Amino acid sequence: MVTNTRLQARQLVGVTRRNDDESMVLEMARLTADRTNGGRESHLITCELIAALSQMMLTAAGPAEEQDRTYGLELTGDDNNALDIDQTSPPIRAAVRALLAELNGHSEETLFQVDLALRDNSFKATIEVLTHVVLWTIGMLEWCDTNGIPRPQWLGELASTRRSDGDH
Repeated sequence: MVTNTRLQARQLVGVTRRNDDESMVLEMARLTADRTNGGRESHLITCELIAALSQMMLTAAGPAEEQDRTYGLELTGDDNNALDIDQTSPPIRAAVRALLAELNGHSEETLFQVDLALRDNSFKATIEVLTHVVLWTIGMLEWCDTNGIPRPQWLGELASTRRSDGDH
């Protein structure tokens, strides 16, 4: 199941990196329909991406010198100004809390927060949560690739080797 989930997560990252909006919307609609029918694909994909994102962030932070280290996040908006978590929508707040839980080794809390983030079965909630998590993952992938930090290879080719729109 992990392999299939990783493949789906990788495809979402790929279509987003290629700016393939049509494929992204179709996949979000499919995942929304799956959730409406009681499926958990979007939960599994979100958890897989959050785990990968956490792994990259922890690798970038370097070895922990203290056993009791606690990680936090500074949120910024598109304008790079600090963003209060309470200014975000409840699904995004839960997604951020899921990432924090994963960073701090609280897997059960990660799952609980992902369930909260995806509690609403609407298309809007699906696209809001998954798009944010995918964009966070892409940002971290690009940062890792630029800075020579190891990252999960299952997420696709290095950012520095991807083609730009003019290379077709």
